Amino acid sequence: MTRTRKENLERLRANPGTVEPGQSVEVGPFRPEDAEGVARLYFAIYGENFPLDYVYDPEQIAGANAGPDLHQFVARTQAGEVVGLTALFRVAPNPNIMESGGLMILPAYRGGTLTVRMTKASLATLPEELGLNAVFGQSVCDHLISQKLARHFSSPAYALEMEAMPPRPEGSTDGIGGRISLLDELRIYRDVPHTVYLPERFAGFLADLYAKHGLERSFGAAGPASGRTRSGVTTMDGASLAKLLVDEPGADLGEAIDAFETGHPGRHVYQLQLPLAHPGLSAAAETAREHGYFFGGLLPLWTGTDVLLLQKLTSDPDFSLPLLLTDEARELMERILSDWAALPGR
Repeated sequence: MTRTRKENLERLRANPGTVEPGQSVEVGPFRPEDAEGVARLYFAIYGENFPLDYVYDPEQIAGANAGPDLHQFVARTQAGEVVGLTALFRVAPNPNIMESGGLMILPAYRGGTLTVRMTKASLATLPEELGLNAVFGQSVCDHLISQKLARHFSSPAYALEMEAMPPRPEGSTDGIGGRISLLDELRIYRDVPHTVYLPERFAGFLADLYAKHGLERSFGAAGPASGRTRSGVTTMDGASLAKLLVDEPGADLGEAIDAFETGHPGRHVYQLQLPLAHPGLSAAAETAREHGYFFGGLLPLWTGTDVLLLQKLTSDPDFSLPLLLTDEARELMERILSDWAALPGR
C-alpha cells in the first residue's frame, strides 16, 4: 500500500541519513536501488516543503522511473549514497516537450563540475533519441546557479513566473528568502512553424522574441472570441498555485476565469495559458486583463503550438526579489513589471 505524504515525512524525519563529504562520485541513469537516496535528497534540500508528494516515497520514485515520462540521472558515491539528482520529465501538454529539472546537489558536493556533468549526461543523447521538439527548464530566481547552467546549455528564457514556488525551509542556506520566482527556459530542437495571433499590447515584445531565437511564425489578424470556452485545470497545492489551460477561448471566458478562481480559493498565484494559435486570442487576453492577469511570457510549442502565459497574484509581487543573470531575463521582468503596473484599477 502506498504511504501517505505524512507517513513518508515522518519516516524521513526519523531517519534522514547522512553522507560523508569528499567521496568520489559517479553519474548515471537512475537505478531502483537509488530510490531511498533520492527521497532523502529531496528531504535534505527542501525539507517538508516540496509540493509534489511522490518525491518523498521511494516506492513511487522507482515506479515513476519505470515509465516513459520520467528519466532521472543520479550522482552517487561508490557506496551508492545519492548526493545529486537531475531529470527529464513530461509536464507539458505536448508529449514532444520534456522538462530538464529537479537539479539538486548536497551542499558538501557543490562547487565543482558535478552540476555540469549531471546536466550534460541527461542532455547528451536522450532528447534526440526521444524525438523531442524541445527541452523545457525552470530556473529558480533566488540564486543564479541554475540560470548559469541554462546559459551554458543554450536554453534562453521565454517567460517569468512570479512567486510560483513557496519559500525554502526555515534555516536553509540556499537562496535569499521569500517566495521563489521561476524563469521558463526552452532549448528548441525541432521547431514547428505556424500562425499565431498576437495581442496588440504584447505584439512587439513577442515578435522580437520570436526573431531573436529564430522561431518562424506567421502573424494572423485577430478575430472575435465566440462559442464556449474549453479548458482544464492543474493545481500545485503545496505551492498555493492553480493553472487554467485554455484550449479554446470562447465568449464566456470571463465566466470560466471566475469559476476557476472560485473553485480554487485562496491561492497565492493563478496562471492562465492561452493559445496563441487561436484567432480569438487578443480578445481573450483583454478579458483576462480585466480580471487582473498580467504578462508572464511565451511558451513555444507548449501544446503543439505556442501559448501565452498570463498570471495573477493575490498580493503585490515583490519585483526586487528575483535575481536575474542575463539582460534578456531582466528585459523580460521589466516588461512584466510595466504590464502589472498598468493593470486596470491600479
